[in-house]
Amino acid sequence: MTLSQDFARAVLVVASCAGLWSCTAGPQPRPDAQPTMSGTVTRVIDGDTIEVQLSSGPIRVRLNSIDTPEMDQPWGPQAQAALALRVNGKRVDLEPVAQDRYDRLVAVVLLDGENINAWMVQQGDAWAYRDYLEDPSYCAWEAVARASGLGLWSLPPGSRVAPWEWRAAGRGSTAQFTDYSTATVATCVAAAQPGRCLIKGNISENGRIYHVPGSAYYDKTKIDESKGERWFCTEDQALEAGWRPPNH
Repeated sequence: MTLSQDFARAVLVVASCAGLWSCTAGPQPRPDAQPTMSGTVTRVIDGDTIEVQLSSGPIRVRLNSIDTPEMDQPWGPQAQAALALRVNGKRVDLEPVAQDRYDRLVAVVLLDGENINAWMVQQGDAWAYRDYLEDPSYCAWEAVARASGLGLWSLPPGSRVAPWEWRAAGRGSTAQFTDYSTATVATCVAAAQPGRCLIKGNISENGRIYHVPGSAYYDKTKIDESKGERWFCTEDQALEAGWRPPNH
């Protein structure tokens, strides 16, 4: 498939996804965005985490909807360098989305009105973060960067490991690395849809434990969301939320 064909398909998917999210044609502020906060970027920790000095004090910010290679995996240092070159020392606006378990502000970062989260994906320095995706446009931007061979997509397929899988493997997970070479906008959007997650996050006297399909207690485990139990799409997402795998 040529770049123009892939881009055309990406545009069609984005245009048709209004039933899933509020789609945008480009890196624009979200229509339901929270009031922004302004500050100066004082440090770029990695490709998706920065420190910003607000008038009220310093704050650590995790860029929403994207995931960049870790610093110890291929393209991690390049992603960090790209973000640093773009925003370090500059004044940015932050559109708050949430607060994560590490007490970081999850936000859209705007530089002179441009969505830097989207820019990182468009340059090939970041992935659309399927587990926490709010706008399917990120899937389209990732597809175009991949078809263009930009950034991390210039690496050999075996070196283009999704960061969430890299982290899970680092924690001793037996998960296999997925080859995203032939990923499409549609498969990216489908992975981010609610209702397709199969990992069971159970709460018992032994704590918060997740069970993957095929594991010993998977079929016996029942999920009651009214008690705080939940479903996860990946082991990495379960770990990030505070669940752990079974001891045996």
